[in-house]
Amino acid sequence: MLAVAGELPRDEERWSFELKWDGVRLIAHAGNGRVRYESRRLRDVTATYPELQGLGAELGDGPVILDGEVVALDDGGRPSFQLLQERMNIGSAGAAAARAAQVPVAYLVFDVLWMDGRSTMGLPYTERRALLEELALSGAHWHTPPAFSGEGTATLDAARERRLEGVIAKRLDSTYRPGTRSGAWVKVKLLLREEFVIGGWMPGEGARAGRLGALLVGRYRDGRLHYTGSVGTGFTERMLEHLGGLLAPLRRETSPFAEGAVRPGAVFVEPELVAEVEYRERTREGILRQPSFKGLRDDKEPHDVTDGD
Repeated sequence: MLAVAGELPRDEERWSFELKWDGVRLIAHAGNGRVRYESRRLRDVTATYPELQGLGAELGDGPVILDGEVVALDDGGRPSFQLLQERMNIGSAGAAAARAAQVPVAYLVFDVLWMDGRSTMGLPYTERRALLEELALSGAHWHTPPAFSGEGTATLDAARERRLEGVIAKRLDSTYRPGTRSGAWVKVKLLLREEFVIGGWMPGEGARAGRLGALLVGRYRDGRLHYTGSVGTGFTERMLEHLGGLLAPLRRETSPFAEGAVRPGAVFVEPELVAEVEYRERTREGILRQPSFKGLRDDKEPHDVTDGD
């Protein structure tokens, strides 16, 4: 069952709210002390995550079918999709074990689809949740994250404070509909928004040929401007023209960035303009994921835009 994107439901008392994790969905089929994991495409990925095998022993004879998400946590304890990619699509058991030692994952279980010899998918969310909590799953690499009935605003605020991806709202009376993207589950995404200094731009292609294609941005650290990526979406036609006029007199021959990979063909400018950018997260190297331009800021000096903000 999949969620639709939307806003936080107003009638919060009819919904339960769970934190949204930046991971990959897995279905766990457990029985006779063993467990098999399937991806959304029904591909067997059991060997990819050897540290999750112990869940089968905890569940015992079963059979039990669970729905959840596998995540990899960064040093700050937040899910990192970039880290998780280092664990995906590994073919051999030896390679998977080696990567597990370096980048461990956790299986976060949020639903139960089969239990006590019957399907539970026709039960309302509240009853499925009660059955799941009765399992009391708790291991080094698996557990059941909390759910908060009627507390959507508070849960979203907690997600924002912890810089998580957002929340999933699930209607209390909803059944589980496999393979369906249902309005009974709503994903409410949070995006981060911060200022970045413009240090250059990439020429556009196709419809943007001869104009700005993407801004090259960065933030100051230790007095030097460090590259944080390119921003190629979020522009209106009017803003593209406006930016082109502002950047033209600022051109320079050398890069203003202290370090960082900038693609060939980049046009560099004096770092005098500050852009506001919305994005999902920053990678371990500090590069923006899914950035979108929101506007220029004239109320902040470029040297004040630092990673210490």
